[in-house]
Amino acid sequence: MPVSRAVPGAARGIFVKRTSALFLIFAIIFYQPILCASEEITAEQYLQDISVFSPVAESSIKDLMQQKQYSAPAAASKFDPFPYIPHDQLSVPPGTRVMIFSPHPDDESIAASGLIQRVLEGGGKVRVAFVTNGDGYTFAVRLRVKNAQISAKDFIEYGKKRQEEAVHALCELGLQPEDATFLGFPDDGIDNLWESYWSNLRPFISPHTLFDRPHRKGMNRWVKYSGVSLRDEIERVLKEFSPDWVVLPDPRDYHPDHAAAGVFVLDALRTIYTDEDTLPAKVLTYLVHYPGYPLGSEWSKDITSTGFGGFSKVSRETLATTKWMTLPLNPEEVEGKRRALISHVCQLQMLQWFFRNFLLPSELYGSLNLMQVITVPLEYAAYYKHLAKADEPAAKVEAGQ
Repeated sequence: MPVSRAVPGAARGIFVKRTSALFLIFAIIFYQPILCASEEITAEQYLQDISVFSPVAESSIKDLMQQKQYSAPAAASKFDPFPYIPHDQLSVPPGTRVMIFSPHPDDESIAASGLIQRVLEGGGKVRVAFVTNGDGYTFAVRLRVKNAQISAKDFIEYGKKRQEEAVHALCELGLQPEDATFLGFPDDGIDNLWESYWSNLRPFISPHTLFDRPHRKGMNRWVKYSGVSLRDEIERVLKEFSPDWVVLPDPRDYHPDHAAAGVFVLDALRTIYTDEDTLPAKVLTYLVHYPGYPLGSEWSKDITSTGFGGFSKVSRETLATTKWMTLPLNPEEVEGKRRALISHVCQLQMLQWFFRNFLLPSELYGSLNLMQVITVPLEYAAYYKHLAKADEPAAKVEAGQ
């Protein structure tokens, strides 16, 4: 019958329209853009599903059996976290000897885990010099001892624990315990040594450990918490290892220990190059504490107009010409970095999200030329007016000669 045949057709039309409308609604609500390998992604997008506690490489068999597997974005293999700043790609020659200076235990893992692994893969050698034991972190010590009253002993024990964790982290990267050197200078006091406590005649006293000198076996009695002692100790370990590359904190880092440690290393290099017929090493710097770094881009504009410590004018023009270089990392190297970071157990409770920000598939370094290496410490010494004493060895200053 004509009427009965017309009804199903109308019903089908209504059904199609309703289905299309529903599909459109669901598409609007649930649609999310899919990243393809050829599309650019931001650092935030890359890191959004990454946890410092979850593996980032398929080779992590043990972790994959116990934890949920993380699948990196499709664009990760070609992802450059630093497209906004001109940079060259860092190439590590086989057999390179690299010395890394870390202000605190964990900075080496944050900034240079990939480089350490790459050097070892090429048959090179790495030595890590820890300037402090990281024993001045009051908030972390309070959490650890769970007591409102904390003593110098608590800070000392905390420093020992961080030493142990640093060695564990280096082992995760392929190094051995003997590849770590702990200089033992005061945490939260490195800038004070340069600015106010250069001479051994009046050493700095740590408000945390109450020491006035490094507390380690076999320490020379002349070594105290002074600028000249730290400079001499850095010079000593540099001469002992004879590195091809020296990696140090950027003097423009906002953390006072980082900025000052970087200048101390540069001053030791300046002294070596002045006194001896030594072939200059390649000098690389790294940032850890700088507003917006490493996820933002504005820092790259700000840093070109600032000097020591990220806010002063000292060495602003000298450092403005720093060239930037990146070291792209493969998933296994990023996984090694993650393992190194979580080895610093004392820091995880406070800094796990900060650690995560550095699990990028590339590490960024500043490359200093010889003029910058020599000029920066001279400019900083002149600013604090102790240039005349800057070249006096600690033993000579101690003896009053």
